[in-house]
Amino acid sequence: METVNKKEFAYKIAEQGGFYKKDAVKMVELFWDMLMDYLSEGRKVNFYGIGHFELKTVKEKEARNPKTGETCIVPEHKKVKFYPSETLTEKIEDE
Repeated sequence: METVNKKEFAYKIAEQGGFYKKDAVKMVELFWDMLMDYLSEGRKVNFYGIGHFELKTVKEKEARNPKTGETCIVPEHKKVKFYPSETLTEKIEDE
């Protein structure tokens, strides 16, 4: 599976939408900035037909360092979760 980076993603938006590349890059940056702002405010961000993003708290847990085998405590932390919509899931499964 090939990976597409943020710049390539923005360039494709520019190509498909008839925008200048630098404007498309700004739009993608703005999108992520706004998404992070809403999530940090504790809000869920929903895109109809695509899915939603949500900030979750992961509880403290015990883990093991794979190099040393030593156990350690991973502190409680926040994690961004994406939940795909049924529409997106069905579209991906059909391809």
